[in-house]
Amino acid sequence: MAGLKTLIKPDEAVSLWVISLDSAADSRSFVESIAADGRSGTAMRFLSDPGHRVIDAYGLPDLRYARLQYYGIPYPAAYVIDRAGRVAWARIDREYRVRPPNREIRAAIDALKP
Repeated sequence: MAGLKTLIKPDEAVSLWVISLDSAADSRSFVESIAADGRSGTAMRFLSDPGHRVIDAYGLPDLRYARLQYYGIPYPAAYVIDRAGRVAWARIDREYRVRPPNREIRAAIDALKP
């Protein structure tokens, strides 16, 4: 995930959000660990969703965790949302170790530009 911080170009009007079940305090700790590399902070904003309302709204709960204390853990997903609030690109993976490469997300962002 630390590699995502280089996804957005300087002065680009794009926001990158990370949504997780983690508490706000845990998310802050994670941001601090990413920034600890000394190269830069993070261009990501973190949304703490311990009640998994956003995760549920996008249909992302990984049902393998349905009967466990970790219910609501989402499948890894990436969305590019345009200025009108429409989903312009999405990728949902069923394996938590799989994430879209930055080049794939970057191409989706670039496709929005006139």
